[in-house]
Amino acid sequence: MTSFLRPLAYRYRWIYDCVTAVSSLSVGGVERLRALGLDALHPRLTPKADVLDLCCGSGEAAAPWLKAGFQVTGLDISPLALALAAQRHPGLKRVEGLAEEPPLREASFDAIQMSVALHEFPRAERAQVLKQCLKLLRPGGWLVLVDLHPAGPWLRLPQQLFCALFETDTALAMLEDDLPGQLETLGFSDIDQELLAGNALQRITATRPTAAITP
Repeated sequence: MTSFLRPLAYRYRWIYDCVTAVSSLSVGGVERLRALGLDALHPRLTPKADVLDLCCGSGEAAAPWLKAGFQVTGLDISPLALALAAQRHPGLKRVEGLAEEPPLREASFDAIQMSVALHEFPRAERAQVLKQCLKLLRPGGWLVLVDLHPAGPWLRLPQQLFCALFETDTALAMLEDDLPGQLETLGFSDIDQELLAGNALQRITATRPTAAITP
């Protein structure tokens, strides 16, 4: 369940942009939020590495990667979002499809980013998305997740209000779960979790092991 504001925010872009601007203040603003994935992995990647922005939407979180010179593919289920991405970020290679069943070749990316998108999936689908990330990464490739985390005392009430107004039960489920532990269970290694914005946001990096993955 969610309030009537969520569909309005997706229908009217200015509402969505205002919500994003306000919610990103605790990390230093919208541009800082969109660059969190790049900042974590940039030193670990070679120039022009192949990067996948999973659930890319209109491509705003892919933009810093493009500016840094990486070869970026954006996957999203929404043709309208991808059309907007084409207008705003013509250098982004766009693919329409489900994150749970991406129409992409296995082991074809050096890095995968999901920026404030994983919490939109129910638990079972979330696990499937992460399994696909593991398959899509080349051995030694990196995953970076930026998403919700239970806030500390100062931001707990604002986070609860935000979730009540703009999120669904899937976001509340993520707040209850151990995402680093789930990544470890699925086969990722070198998992590192950093808490930001008064603990309300988590940035997790993990790698696909160089050894073969057991199906």
